[in-house]
Amino acid sequence: MWIIKTEHKRDEDGGTVALELETDGCTEIHVYSVTEENRELKDTFHTCDLIGFIDTLQTLDNVCQDYFGEGSYWERKKNEEE
Repeated sequence: MWIIKTEHKRDEDGGTVALELETDGCTEIHVYSVTEENRELKDTFHTCDLIGFIDTLQTLDNVCQDYFGEGSYWERKKNEEE
């Protein structure tokens, strides 16, 4: 979990301009999505291996691109392939 260590405020109106965060070494990611059926999905991922989690998501994306192919949500446009 991220902890707000310091909150930086604007002098003029007191609005927050930046946060300094710290963590226990793990990451919690909150994901909100709306499906084709207009249902809202909420999920939370907690990992202490963010690089491994990213690698897993990239391989999942590659499998979905290969399986669903052209004309699907997974299709990459030429400018997205970088």
